[in-house]
Amino acid sequence: MANAMLKTTEKEPARALVLRRLTGALGAEVGGIDLSRPLSPSLKAELDQAILEHSVLVFRNQSLSPTQLKQLGHQFGEIEDEPFIPKLEGHKGVYLLSGAGGARLTTQNLHWHVDHSYREIPSYGTFLYAVDVPEVGGDTMFASMSKAYEALSPAMQRIAEGLVVIHDVLQYGLQAGHMSLARPEFIGRLQGMRSVYPQIEHPLVCTHPETGRKFLYINPAWAAGIKGMSPQESQALLSFLNVHATQQPKLQCRVRWENKTLVFWDNRCVQHSPIADYTDARVMHRVAIAGTWRPA
Repeated sequence: MANAMLKTTEKEPARALVLRRLTGALGAEVGGIDLSRPLSPSLKAELDQAILEHSVLVFRNQSLSPTQLKQLGHQFGEIEDEPFIPKLEGHKGVYLLSGAGGARLTTQNLHWHVDHSYREIPSYGTFLYAVDVPEVGGDTMFASMSKAYEALSPAMQRIAEGLVVIHDVLQYGLQAGHMSLARPEFIGRLQGMRSVYPQIEHPLVCTHPETGRKFLYINPAWAAGIKGMSPQESQALLSFLNVHATQQPKLQCRVRWENKTLVFWDNRCVQHSPIADYTDARVMHRVAIAGTWRPA
């Protein structure tokens, strides 16, 4: 039922959390919890189970200082460094996302992506907290990659399971036009990025390390090509899979931000896309949890 508490039985203790599913594909709003306080072992276990079941969790009316946000993240794992987002001054591990202001729409449009797939071990999950967001606009879309895999035909599933994708840290900046080989000042930056992050290979289809569900591990931002295919073959197949995975509403949920909203998502099996349709200031704090799983 859409607005019911998690079901309990006589053999199962009552749960503290109240969950309301966002869509049939993924996502749930979570009530009955104050995340500014340390989590009890039982509450932490409930949240661990909820993120596995729903992939995206939305918490409203949470008053979290940067220190409290970081403390929350530490309860789920090691805080991850972010090389390309500004740090929040005085709060190591907390990063600042800010955009818009003025009369023009923001240019901060990352489109669909998975965080850090260009690394050997990508992020486990991300906490994103709304500090000051527009009254309208700036929503974030999420898409289930397990649902995307399951929606493929059996024939396409068999083809996909045998393939390996090359992920490249340079791909997004070049494709999106943020950097250009025609401008000398970017050459050094690109060389520096390459020296830290060489190309990495990940399977196109992975198995979730905890749920055992198969999912598509694709990323329009950093997937540069399919190993062993010609550029034309690779582009054709990746284009089809990217559209299949991110352009079907039945595979998605949409989160509308309000001040003091916190969203936590499983970065391993979910793509996300912020919508750049706002002109007012949008300030968010971000904490990412380091992964321990190499895509496989």
